[in-house]
Amino acid sequence: MELSCFSRTSRIQRIFKNRKERDSPHPLSTGPITEAFREYINNEIPTRFIDTSRLGFVSRRDVFHVFQDEIASVTEEQITERMESVQSDPFASYQPRRDRMLRQIIQEIVKYDILSHRRDDAASEPSYQDVSSGKQHGSRSRKLVQFCETSSKLGRKLAWVDTCCIDTTNAVEVSEAVNAMYKWYANSYLCIVYLAESMSLADWDRESWFKRGWTLQELLAPKRLKFYNKNWQSFIPPGIDDDRKADDIRLPLENITGISRTVLTADNSQGIQGHTFWEVMSWASRRQTSRIEDRAYSLLGLFYVTRSISYGEGIRAFSSLVMEVATKDPSWDVFAWCGKPSAEHFALPSSPASYPMFEADIGRNRDGVRDFTITAHALSLKSLPLIPVEISSVLEPEGPGRPFRITLKPRSGEERSLGRYGNLVVECGMNRLHTMRRAQRISACILNHHGARSQEKGKLVVGEDYICFLLYSEDGPGVDDETDVETWMKLDTNNLLRMTCVGVPETVTEQGTARPNTFNLSLTKILIQSPKRSSG
Repeated sequence: MELSCFSRTSRIQRIFKNRKERDSPHPLSTGPITEAFREYINNEIPTRFIDTSRLGFVSRRDVFHVFQDEIASVTEEQITERMESVQSDPFASYQPRRDRMLRQIIQEIVKYDILSHRRDDAASEPSYQDVSSGKQHGSRSRKLVQFCETSSKLGRKLAWVDTCCIDTTNAVEVSEAVNAMYKWYANSYLCIVYLAESMSLADWDRESWFKRGWTLQELLAPKRLKFYNKNWQSFIPPGIDDDRKADDIRLPLENITGISRTVLTADNSQGIQGHTFWEVMSWASRRQTSRIEDRAYSLLGLFYVTRSISYGEGIRAFSSLVMEVATKDPSWDVFAWCGKPSAEHFALPSSPASYPMFEADIGRNRDGVRDFTITAHALSLKSLPLIPVEISSVLEPEGPGRPFRITLKPRSGEERSLGRYGNLVVECGMNRLHTMRRAQRISACILNHHGARSQEKGKLVVGEDYICFLLYSEDGPGVDDETDVETWMKLDTNNLLRMTCVGVPETVTEQGTARPNTFNLSLTKILIQSPKRSSG
């Protein structure tokens, strides 16, 4: 499907002409294998595709016709032979193994390529309506044509691109596409990444594809991925089916994205497994989206969640995502954020940018706070006993717009029962500093303690850092009337707070423990209420 020397516009006119012509799909025999294909095609792949040979739409129904011969050739004997040829769990029952093998065969037959690209503005990309109506737009369709040419040369009959394969005027279709996007990329045969601003690897630092929100899942979800430069030339010669495994690309890709090769080359089809919420959010923290809602929508697949899609809900979309993930898999690192809170809830962040760079030494292998409940105006959690602190020093801002740097020290006399800790450094504005000065009590709440043998206790290790909330009370000790639990308010800070454990409690030292560098503390319930709104 090479473009000839005559005008590209003329070529596009010819390939869009008569695009509505359809071959009548041949009926397929019924049976469990055919039904498995139907179920997969109707639920696991995009709503429509582009036919790479003529750039017309192919519906899900028509996919049966495209792959009819291959579908008809699959037999139960073939499935059994494939099962016997691969090693599997000897204790697994026949039916689940058979279903997994059939799904693998289905994916090998129903192949399609999918495009990952930095979308241009809507006026410069052909829409669903453009392709449906056959409007000819010359250079606007160049990317689509070249993508289909590339896919066709690689042997694919079907391809998908977001700019024209989604009818954005259909709210139901948009909702399905947003929720299923990660799955569609995961089920593609190959994801073709078009880097419109790059000719070589040396240009990747300036490539906007690596800075966009949606392209994060497009980088991680596919089984195979190939990078192409702005002239549609592959960065990696033939022979490697997944560029993420190529030595020439591995280090630049890791450095630019902050994602390890282990994650980049893993099977992420069911979302990101075995990595913390904070770690995943740190990958997204430096990426941008044109729509505020896409800060959340572009991350749904990574956490393997779905939700209602409503462009217009604004920043509520992100806090709703965090709430959904926290409810599904409660973990302390949901709270490992700093900066401005969400307008929806004081304990939730306003965007992925609120999560700082992930630190593996304190972010992994910590049980931390998992027993918590988020209500409309409060956060109830079970944590280690709070560590009372007080202001030690205040460093003035280094310049306009810069924060105060406040050092808090543990209040003397508390270490007999709680352990001994280093100072806590807080960066914040004038209003937060005034709040601390007015407060009757200020305490640090450790979020990521180690697990202890008893579920009612948490372990601390001398010499290690711990992530904290900073809590305060303006009117002295407070207790909730209904639960008889201490009540506090949370102080927002510009930096992620950490406190070092520098010694065991004196009471433990006197007892002479077998491991004097560790100690356990009983967990206690606290209630954090919504603080008064202020900036700084």
